[in-house]
Amino acid sequence: MVKRKQMAEASSAKAVPVSPLTQPSRIPNALRFPTLVLASMALSSSVYSLTSQFGTGDLATVMQRRDEWWEIGGLLAWKSTELAIGWWGEYDAWDVVNLTALSHMPYFYLLTTFYAVRPTTMWSGIFIDIVSTYVPFSFMRDSSPVHRAGASKDEVANRSIVNNIPIMIYTSMLAAMVYALVVFGSFHFWLPEFLAIHFDGLKDLAGANEASFPMIVVAFVISGFATQSFLFIPALGAKPDAHDLKMAEFDAETATFGETLWWNVWGYSKRSRTLIKRTATLALTSAMQSGLRTYITVEGVELVGALGWAAMWAATSILVGGVLWWVGDVNGVSN
Repeated sequence: MVKRKQMAEASSAKAVPVSPLTQPSRIPNALRFPTLVLASMALSSSVYSLTSQFGTGDLATVMQRRDEWWEIGGLLAWKSTELAIGWWGEYDAWDVVNLTALSHMPYFYLLTTFYAVRPTTMWSGIFIDIVSTYVPFSFMRDSSPVHRAGASKDEVANRSIVNNIPIMIYTSMLAAMVYALVVFGSFHFWLPEFLAIHFDGLKDLAGANEASFPMIVVAFVISGFATQSFLFIPALGAKPDAHDLKMAEFDAETATFGETLWWNVWGYSKRSRTLIKRTATLALTSAMQSGLRTYITVEGVELVGALGWAAMWAATSILVGGVLWWVGDVNGVSN
């Protein structure tokens, strides 16, 4: 009896305290998501109202006033949808930070590059959007094993690769260069003419004509880091599940037509499925956020223009996801 008591005391003494920000919420399950939405919107509107007093007036020169109920409702509905994607997609606070940064970046990049909005205004806007999602998620959702430094090998696959700093740097820079390559090519082949036709009220197109490839790479370094953190790391760290076991038992000779079709369509490893689903999520949110927000809030933007801008970033997200899948598909990396 004494020995058991001593062992329990020793175990509790060695226990590492977990940050209260990553503790599961005590709010009833049915109220967690509505509370998340209300908290995020309240925080976002409060901070935007506060910062508007201190130097974000350049946004007013390009913003158009929207009073129609469907326009305001559309933005609120999409904000709720973004939060729902993170919540029901089982993302933790770090995931939603990366997804928010990546999906909101095209909108602010447009304003900074072509509407003479200051970079400080852009970064403050992205920061507010990130904080207004991170804080509620951090209080209501525990961190996933792949984002916990102390997670064991039983919880996270390829632990040595996931925590490898040089690999993180290389993949971040690779993702940044993919973004830069798409933007640089667009600047020189089709984007300036497209913007001039469908974006009435542009301040200047010099940002497209004067930008060099190295400059664009530097501009997307943070996006590259967020991309590898949202796509590459969770995919590498994904452990095989029941689906993998079922696919491993697949026998083409005895399988039905439906089983064969399903194996060909979705018979991928957990790692590949994680990357595919997250890439699709990034493409969808980037397209919707950049297209909807640009069309509703920026003065003089035609619907075709907003759709074209959104499609560019959706395609870029898919391309980056494909490149990172290729990087991770090597010998020595477990599925």
